[in-house]
Amino acid sequence: MKKVIKSFTFWLLTIAILELIMHQIGQDSKNIVLIGLNPILNMISNSEGVIYDFMQSGFLISCDTIVGDISIYWYIGSVLTFLIYGIILDGIRGFIHHQRKRNNIL
Repeated sequence: MKKVIKSFTFWLLTIAILELIMHQIGQDSKNIVLIGLNPILNMISNSEGVIYDFMQSGFLISCDTIVGDISIYWYIGSVLTFLIYGIILDGIRGFIHHQRKRNNIL
């Protein structure tokens, strides 16, 4: 359990869930936290391509924002990107820890 709580993946998924809750209750009415602070989703939202059209095509969820609803794919994308960020950061930390252990630098 201690290992899970110390992982980047756990904390980034927790942040993603809190971000979704915050968006649902209207504290992110302009999607700044949900989309603007996530580099991958921000690039998708600023493009006019196939991926943007796909993200907009999902089941609409009503929320207390300026528009009033958002596609569920933006929520799924947010959770998935935070999961990817966590896995990458945990991998980097594990690699560094493994290298230190191998070289007896610990």
